[in-house]
Amino acid sequence: MDDSNMMHGGDWHGEDLAGWLVGEKLHGCRVFWDGARLWTRGGCEVRIPQDWAEQLPRARLDGELWAGYGGFKTAMLATNYGRFTPAVRLMVFDVDAPGNFAERQETARRLVGGLDFAEVVAHAPCPSTAAAIERMRDVQAAGGEGLIARHPGNRYRPGRTGEILKLRTIR
Repeated sequence: MDDSNMMHGGDWHGEDLAGWLVGEKLHGCRVFWDGARLWTRGGCEVRIPQDWAEQLPRARLDGELWAGYGGFKTAMLATNYGRFTPAVRLMVFDVDAPGNFAERQETARRLVGGLDFAEVVAHAPCPSTAAAIERMRDVQAAGGEGLIARHPGNRYRPGRTGEILKLRTIR
């Protein structure tokens, strides 16, 4: 398993984001749950807590391990060495399933809803590019990294796509 099973976006270069769905870009460690095991982007298996393994669905979830603002080192220790603390959460932002992005978000919520260690990263429709920039600045002021914008018609396809854009700076 490696990142060829994951969907990846590119950097935002001023594209119009009106109508896109935006959510926070978390500063954690990218992972992929294949329905039985958790993998890093580089193809290493993550040693997860036994209760996670027992409770996660038998579905393919795309996300990252995140330990809150300023918690990158904690997330990295969990990812690389299996040192999980209560701060580490599986933040799901997509599921390898049929449907557009909003439909897959609903599928992801059904799959991980109720798990105390996992949640789906919320995305909301963006009325304009200016609104996305304002939200990105608010996220960064709170200690976050930026935003991810997803085209609403986006289908899950492993590999790089122009239908996912990372907003971290204004160009």
